[in-house]
Amino acid sequence: MKNNCIFCQIIEGQAPSEIVFENERVIVFKDHLPRSPIHLLVCPKTHYSDFLNTPPEEVTYLFKVCHALADKLKVESGFRLMINNGALAGQIVFHLHIHFISRVKELGAEKLDLVIK
Repeated sequence: MKNNCIFCQIIEGQAPSEIVFENERVIVFKDHLPRSPIHLLVCPKTHYSDFLNTPPEEVTYLFKVCHALADKLKVESGFRLMINNGALAGQIVFHLHIHFISRVKELGAEKLDLVIK
């Protein structure tokens, strides 16, 4: 854990968040400043500063989680995935994360039971 990383603090339970899914490798929580009715952050539990410093197999797993989110939330007709890599691209928190964004429907307060394939 990087002490000054807010996402590491969320993973460790030391900072508040609305977690919607979690397993041994990944955590998914609501963005605290959502830009859409569904705005989730998909983060590996291991700290990687950005996309280029993340092993390809970890990136693959994160996209599998995004696929499972789309299936579970029934937003196949419209969602966006976004990774900001580096400060010039708008990355603010230097812990790799994928923004999962959809305007198709609202997300309730329930935790999700995902099947990762």
